[in-house]
Amino acid sequence: MDLYFFHLINNLTETYPWLSPVMIFSAKFLPVIFALALVAFWLTYQKHLQLGAFLAGVSTLIALGIAQTIAFLYPRPRPYINHAANLLIERSQDPSFPSDHAVFTFAIAAMIWRYNRKVGTVLFGLALLVSFSRVYVGTHYPADVIGGAVLGIMVSMLVDNVAKRPQAKRLLDRLFLFLHKWHLAAR
Repeated sequence: MDLYFFHLINNLTETYPWLSPVMIFSAKFLPVIFALALVAFWLTYQKHLQLGAFLAGVSTLIALGIAQTIAFLYPRPRPYINHAANLLIERSQDPSFPSDHAVFTFAIAAMIWRYNRKVGTVLFGLALLVSFSRVYVGTHYPADVIGGAVLGIMVSMLVDNVAKRPQAKRLLDRLFLFLHKWHLAAR
């Protein structure tokens, strides 16, 4: 089933070749917007948004660490290694499952959504585009991006819930007070 949907999406390169430059850009460079969103949230100097940016960064790092562990334990080959594929970007030697791009974009989108619904909704849309484009360009199976999305969202939800506990709130308040003394964060 995964291979069927991979070919269905990846073969769109032949049906809609004009779409390929957009998909290549999305697959390779769109995740930069997510990092810039975190920087923008931090630079607002609003504690609520800075907290969202900080927790998004933490959840992303944790989710990517888990993803790397999964990839090490279950090294699924990229689709172009075992099957015919229209590969539109350079080959990657790391395992296919889960997609780091999906983990990264969905972890950030999920956390930001909890702190700003409008921006979070836009980021979720862009995360879907990144994930779709990773299949379109031939570098991931659909299950790879779905698994990455689920992992990123789940870790962000867990980190946000832990951050709301009294002990974690006190720790975060101390961290922000320390950063505020150095003019790096809001009070």
